[in-house]
Amino acid sequence: MAAVVRPYRGVAAQTRRDQRREQLLQSCLDLVAESGATTITVDSISARAGLSKRYFYESFRDRDAILVEAIDDVLGPLGTALVEQLPAELSTDERIAHVASSLVKALTADPRAAYLYTSASGNTTLEARRRQIVDELTPLLMTEVLGTDPDNPRDRASTILMVAGATELLDRWLRDTLALTEDEFIETLTALGQRLVGPI
Repeated sequence: MAAVVRPYRGVAAQTRRDQRREQLLQSCLDLVAESGATTITVDSISARAGLSKRYFYESFRDRDAILVEAIDDVLGPLGTALVEQLPAELSTDERIAHVASSLVKALTADPRAAYLYTSASGNTTLEARRRQIVDELTPLLMTEVLGTDPDNPRDRASTILMVAGATELLDRWLRDTLALTEDEFIETLTALGQRLVGPI
C-alpha cells in the first residue's frame, strides 16, 4: 500500500517540492549574476535558497543539472517566441531590427538570465547546452527572419557569426564595457545583422 503524503500547513507535498525547486533555480541565477557559472556550488546554491542540500538533490542531480535547467528555462522558448511576435509583411531589414530589439529586451528584463547565457563558456556542460540551443535557433532565424537557406553552408556560417557576435557584444554591454544606451545597442546589433545578410 502506497504511503499517504499529507499536506503540511495546508500545502500539498508536490507544491512544496515545486516551490523549493523554484527557490533553488532563482538562487542559482542570483549567484551566476554575481560571480559567474564557474564558482557556484551545490552548497552555495542551497545556502542562498535557505534550504539543505537534501532538498537540492530532491530536484537536481548535481550543479550542472541545475545550470542546464536554468538556461533551458531562459532560452528554450525564446526563439519560437521571437518569431511568433514578428509582424506580418516586414522586410528582412525590418525583421532583423524587430528581433534584435525583442532579444535585448527579453534578456535585459532579467539580467541574471543574460549573464547565465554569456558566462556559459566557463562550464563545459552549460556551454554544450548553449551551443545546442544556438544550433536549434539558427535554422529558425534563417528561414523565418533572414529568408536564407539553412542547407547553404555560407548562409549558415553568416548566421552563426551573427549569433556568436551578438552574444559577445551582449556580454560586454551588460558588463558596462560598451558605452551604449539600450537603444544604441539595439541599433548596433541591427546594423551588424543587416550587413551580414548580404552575399559573401
